[in-house]
Amino acid sequence: MAQDVSAQGIKKRSDRGEGIVTGNQAVRRAIAVLKAFSDDAPEMGVTEVSRKVTLHKSTVYRLLSAFEGEGLIAKSPETGKYRLGPELIVLGEQVLRHTDVHRVALPFLRELADRTGETVDLEVLSGGNVVTIEEIAGKHVVAAAGAIGMPWAAHATSTGKVLLAHLSPEKQRHILARALKKFTPRTVTDSKVLARDLIKIREQGYAVSYGELEDHLIAIGLPIRSRNGDAIAAVSVSGPDTRLTPDKLQGLIRTGLETCAKISARLGYHGPATLRAAQSKYMAPRAIV
Repeated sequence: MAQDVSAQGIKKRSDRGEGIVTGNQAVRRAIAVLKAFSDDAPEMGVTEVSRKVTLHKSTVYRLLSAFEGEGLIAKSPETGKYRLGPELIVLGEQVLRHTDVHRVALPFLRELADRTGETVDLEVLSGGNVVTIEEIAGKHVVAAAGAIGMPWAAHATSTGKVLLAHLSPEKQRHILARALKKFTPRTVTDSKVLARDLIKIREQGYAVSYGELEDHLIAIGLPIRSRNGDAIAAVSVSGPDTRLTPDKLQGLIRTGLETCAKISARLGYHGPATLRAAQSKYMAPRAIV
């Protein structure tokens, strides 16, 4: 039986001692329950959510049940706890695909994929992950090709690192304070080492991932800037290490920086960082020790 989470339904329940709740309050409560889930608390039970949003457990249970019925929340059959549901991915894809940066960048991304022959992705930062907004396949096949809305660990990706590098020190420290998962022998999981790398990445204007997310996969990450100079998204060009040799990487970085400078200019950015990045020189990877 569907739960009544309308203002009228909640007001009726006020007669049972839950207090009068207006329509706006009901919506705010529902939103608070959804926003309670995060990277730090991806899965919770009714009691945990109740404590986090300071609502009665019966109210939280009704909201979670209603969300579950709509696919916005999913319940784990193993633990009985709740997590964000797949329908949110569908909604998120609609948001991502209709942002200004996606609309402006798309023709440039297609041109970049055609020029390089490699897979090109457009990604944004979301907490400790980057999320794919768009992917344009090049003429070469890349095994690690993902899907729209797919999250990737920021510390192990070129786009993630270039976006982390442009965060404020406070936001950067907050993300790096989390446990950093090791995906391959090359994944940097020491937050102090990564913090030093991010300083270099910000200075040079791009990041390169040398098999840090997946063995033998190389990707360059380049920032897209808004009118005020913030790095609001990043473009990656990726391929296997057998094809992306140091000589080819240098050309890809130059071409990618030119592409991102054009996208940033269309978004209203004409600052000096773009000009400095265009003069950037390729930097070789650190050896695994």
